[in-house]
Amino acid sequence: MASTVVDSPYTSYSDTAAAKKVIDDYISLISPSDAPFIERIGGLDGAAGKFDFVGGKSTKVEWLEDELESLQDTLLTATISSAATAATIADASKFQPGHIILIDAQTFWVSAVDLTNQILTFAALGGTLASHASAAVIYIVGMARLEGDDSDAIGMTSRYSGYNYTQIFHAEVKVTRTQNQKSQYGISEEFEYQASKKVPGLMRQIEQWCLIGDASSAGTATTARIMAGLPSLVGTGNATAGGTLTKAKFEAAVKLAYADGGDGPWIAPVSPTNFSTICGLYDSSAYLRIQRTETTVGMPPVEKIITPFGDVDMLLDRWAKDATIYLIDNKHVGMLTYYPFTREMLAKTGDSIKGEVVGEFTLCLRQAPAHAVLTTIT
Repeated sequence: MASTVVDSPYTSYSDTAAAKKVIDDYISLISPSDAPFIERIGGLDGAAGKFDFVGGKSTKVEWLEDELESLQDTLLTATISSAATAATIADASKFQPGHIILIDAQTFWVSAVDLTNQILTFAALGGTLASHASAAVIYIVGMARLEGDDSDAIGMTSRYSGYNYTQIFHAEVKVTRTQNQKSQYGISEEFEYQASKKVPGLMRQIEQWCLIGDASSAGTATTARIMAGLPSLVGTGNATAGGTLTKAKFEAAVKLAYADGGDGPWIAPVSPTNFSTICGLYDSSAYLRIQRTETTVGMPPVEKIITPFGDVDMLLDRWAKDATIYLIDNKHVGMLTYYPFTREMLAKTGDSIKGEVVGEFTLCLRQAPAHAVLTTIT
């Protein structure tokens, strides 16, 4: 093909020959791959430093738990007067002679316990005199034993074990021989590039299942072994019904965990929607401690909420769901690694390079009463 005569000066518009492309020698990946909740509780093996696991490895992980004897029971007698001397209760084994009990606002001293018929015998001490209806809560508030009295039996708690199963997370990597040797911008080798994407991709799945996993299974040869997530491990013992999220409801959930022995600080992984709502609830100089700056506008994000019952560390988590907020005591939760993410080469089945990234983990959470959850948030 003959050359074309062009006017001088010769410009970039005159040059019609193929030119070198200017391409960034780096591939930017925008897809989110963070796992903030897992990172905050210590990473994929954080439980190893919080639990004292022994006995090697197992696909079923157990931890022992115990609790002190209960300090309350329930009145079963239809109604008793302020001068009553006996009453039927739900479980007399919690009591012994000498206990001081509180029913509503009146105190009594227990003189005898009938374990066969579930009856307490007592004498009024003081407080606000009134009748007490069935289902009234009986609180043990003190002890005053008779001098020289013989020992009396009292019920004791039995230890129990919490548990979870390990779960396998897997992703295959398969690249043709030709593609793996092709010169590319931003990639030295296709297989290595694809394999390096798998771990952050799988981390998203682990994070989400920890937050929404409401089922678990020991697995069989034909069904997968599945670990329980927060919905199963925390349960609904300290659940507060949500609806419209308010400061009072948020702090009521913290109060439930505190009343059952939790002392925080709690972690609250929250969705972007709930994070904005909570920031709005506390978006006031009455609640915020503000540091002056002349070059920044806007309200700083809420990182910690100080409640009368303990502190809550806010954790913005794009994988958290709008309908639920968990309050998790960080001392009692962590991931445990059965085996870490490993890249393994697999047997060739054609003109390609084949491998897999695989790891096995479980979520450990003890002392469910130390945690809380707000449910059905709208």
